[in-house]
Amino acid sequence: MQVNGEGNNLDAFFEMIDLIEDDISEMLESENSRLSGYECLVISFNCLTLFCRQVKIDFSQIEDHFSESEKTQSGENSLGFDSSIDLKEHNEVEAFNGMLEGIENTLASFEKRCKKTDELFDEWNCVFIMYTCLRKYCEKTKVNYGELIEDVSKLQSNLEK
Repeated sequence: MQVNGEGNNLDAFFEMIDLIEDDISEMLESENSRLSGYECLVISFNCLTLFCRQVKIDFSQIEDHFSESEKTQSGENSLGFDSSIDLKEHNEVEAFNGMLEGIENTLASFEKRCKKTDELFDEWNCVFIMYTCLRKYCEKTKVNYGELIEDVSKLQSNLEK
């Protein structure tokens, strides 16, 4: 993924989402692979943190901004992200794929809103929206975010070796 310049960064961001979907599809097609919703989250946060590193976005700043917005919004959903997918009706991977589709729909809605309001549609806002959706999904599925990020860090350090 070559990244340089805001337009290219946005292209790279959307390519990253496609890569996440492709990785999940490939793993589902593999006979030796059993994929869970947790593993889908690991794949997504791994890609998101690597993207942040590439475009020089401080991932901890995204985490801090999310925490602050959670305090001030008190459960409101200003992004329009629909986390209403019924986890009992879907297997974990189907539910996760539905959530990824929800992220793409939220980004499309945000882009339309930006055109009307002159808000900035850039890679930082896109990363924040994706991060927020992933965190809301963690909450809905009762996944411990701290442990998840620890697993992502371990994965990244193992890949670097």
